[in-house]
Amino acid sequence: MAGEWPPLRWIVRGAARVVAPRHYVGAVGVVFDADGRVLLLEHAFRTDFPWGLPGGWVEPGEEPAETVKRELREELGLDVEVRDQVFCGVVGRVRTSTHPVHLGLAYYCELTSRIEGLSIETLGYEWVDPANPARDLAPFQQTAIARAALCHARRSAGRARTNTTSPM
Repeated sequence: MAGEWPPLRWIVRGAARVVAPRHYVGAVGVVFDADGRVLLLEHAFRTDFPWGLPGGWVEPGEEPAETVKRELREELGLDVEVRDQVFCGVVGRVRTSTHPVHLGLAYYCELTSRIEGLSIETLGYEWVDPANPARDLAPFQQTAIARAALCHARRSAGRARTNTTSPM
């Protein structure tokens, strides 16, 4: 009935916006370079863990994998291939957090271009060993890196097998 009469449909939509729960969703990319290192950024606006994976908030109607691509282009002028989702979990808060508790999605990504520069949101970047990032990272991001490293190892092993020829 509500779908057939536009004014009633608008009222129902408005009521749904008021009473429906709102959840924040963030997406990050675990970007590997050709040497198997992971990209970390020093974020200007993250107060709890300034160093972390590149990413940002998923916009309404946006696919989270596209969020990762968009954020990397905005923050670094970087292009990546977003491959597998490697982790999904609740990102909590600590005393110094400025972000809300939210759902986090992490994706394994492969580098397809070079970093062109830093945006105002980014203070610096570095490529690190995924087994020892040497930075204080949020628990969500530590887990994302560990899971993406397993994915990277499997993909690298698969490429190595296809690049070798067996003797006849």
